[in-house]
Amino acid sequence: MMTPASMRKVRISLLTENLAQAGLELARTGSFAPHPAKEKDEDFPETPLTEYLSTYESARTRFHKICQFLQFTPDLHEIPAQVPRLAELEALDRWLEEIWQHCSACAENLRKGEEELREVHQLQDLLRGYRHLDIDLGLLQSDFRFLHVRLGTVPQQNLKRLGEAVALACFALTRFAVRKERAHVIVAGLKEHADQLETVLKAADFRGLTLPEEFSDHPAEVERSLEERERRILQQRQHLHKEIRQRREEHGKRLQEAALKLYAASGLAHFGAAPGSRGGLALVTGWVPESELEALKQRLHDNLDSPVMIESRAPTLEETPEVPSCLRHGRWLQPFAALVRNYGIPRYREIDPTWFLTISFGIMFGMMFGDVGHGALFVLTGFLIRRRYPQVQVLLTYAGIFSMLFGLLYGSVFGYEHLIPALWISPLEDPVRMLEVAFAWGVLFIIAGTLMRIRNDLVEGLWQQALFDSHGLAGLLLYLALLAAGWYWVEKGTVTTAHQLALLLPLLAMLGWKWRQMQAPPGEKALVVLIEGFETFMNYISNSLSFLRVAAFGLNHVALALAVFALANMMHTTGHWITVILGNLFIVILEGAIVVIQVLRLEYYEGFSRFFRGDGRPFEPMQLSLETRGGESPLR
Repeated sequence: MMTPASMRKVRISLLTENLAQAGLELARTGSFAPHPAKEKDEDFPETPLTEYLSTYESARTRFHKICQFLQFTPDLHEIPAQVPRLAELEALDRWLEEIWQHCSACAENLRKGEEELREVHQLQDLLRGYRHLDIDLGLLQSDFRFLHVRLGTVPQQNLKRLGEAVALACFALTRFAVRKERAHVIVAGLKEHADQLETVLKAADFRGLTLPEEFSDHPAEVERSLEERERRILQQRQHLHKEIRQRREEHGKRLQEAALKLYAASGLAHFGAAPGSRGGLALVTGWVPESELEALKQRLHDNLDSPVMIESRAPTLEETPEVPSCLRHGRWLQPFAALVRNYGIPRYREIDPTWFLTISFGIMFGMMFGDVGHGALFVLTGFLIRRRYPQVQVLLTYAGIFSMLFGLLYGSVFGYEHLIPALWISPLEDPVRMLEVAFAWGVLFIIAGTLMRIRNDLVEGLWQQALFDSHGLAGLLLYLALLAAGWYWVEKGTVTTAHQLALLLPLLAMLGWKWRQMQAPPGEKALVVLIEGFETFMNYISNSLSFLRVAAFGLNHVALALAVFALANMMHTTGHWITVILGNLFIVILEGAIVVIQVLRLEYYEGFSRFFRGDGRPFEPMQLSLETRGGESPLR
């Protein structure tokens, strides 16, 4: 499909009481993208089923928390046939509230236990520094009548001088541990010399330590106390986890039922701002692919209790920017569609460049990297990673096939140019012809891009732009005249009057249109228009010459192989083949990556920038889901 699927603007009128069921049915079709209508705010100003929605959201939030806490994964493969009534949702919300109160209390106990366990581990880590002390640690924190005790750390290099200095002040220093280049010490002496000691400690960069309240006994006793505390916490945690398992088993069946009810009700929540109501009548508007409209109508008529009126029409030209683009690609096109999405989403009615990218990517990659052996390595690598990276496998296989095809045309196998005859041309034997082919390819590429731009402008009603823009018909005629004049000048050494007129007429039409479009003083308009006209000339020339890199990389590929063989021929048999193998791997990995980058550069900058706006809206149909807008889900 060269363009996004044809869409219809759908207007669904139904009873407000059936809106939730309609949400379920529309979500099950997977083909309805809700979009607020302008008339909704005027004729249907009310927001329908607000109580239902608020109850659903409350229940869904609690359900998510419970599933997360109990590690419960609901099975949502079976889609319910009916949405729950408001009374059912309210009863479900009350039950979930009751369950969550128990779960939250258990969760709070778990949190407190984890915090206490972290505290115990920190104390155990701190105690390691005091484990070798044969002293009641509580004494180090006591205030004695005649004895002054200080506990702290000093830099390792200051330890010896500090010991000598405190000895002069009638104090004793004991080192009991070393951590991070700081010695842990105890300084003890008569209290009457405490002031003198403080001056010495300050000069030695002494940093006092305060022991936790738990350190009030011999280190061995403190360690046993902490181990006992740790065992108690772990037992409590084990008991709480057992309680969680019991609750999961006890409530699992009912939680599964709750999941299905909420799953069915989620369709209404995913309407967003699309529905409006007045009294007992509701209105929903959105977009549906034309090919799926009849199936959607039939489903609503079959599954709603009361009559429903469904109107549809084609989108107007003014609505085009609002219409989502429904793009459907087969497996082999998915990787290329992803490359297109990296640039943007096609507008509705705009040409989807996926096919253009797919074809031109293969041709340019093959021209730049033509080698039967190297292409086979790409295909083999794709086969080996097909399960883990399926989309990469498609790209590698596709690139490898075109590399092999051009390898046959070039007569190249793992860099060897004479193993098989060239079906078309050997690059190094006729580099000028390679450049001519690359230039001709670039011309066709630019013409195709410009024609697609003209077509896109015409379907959007921008006929002046399609005729007179630099990327429109005037620009295309200017480019063709430029090519004709250039070719005639190369062949004959002169340019005829016909060529000059062919250049002048589209240029004047283009400049005249730009003059009319621009709002500025005459002098400024003249300057800008002349600059843009010159820029158009230069862009067409530079864009065309840019495609010479296709030939340049094709020649470079052969030259790299020759360099590898030149190195290999300097060595004996074993070294020769090791060099050939490693050289070919180097070419495949490094040059292969560079060629991919160059091809994408030509696609994006010389192709997409010419015709592809990429500012479309993706088609995002309603789907049943318990996810919130932030992406949270009870599904793990």
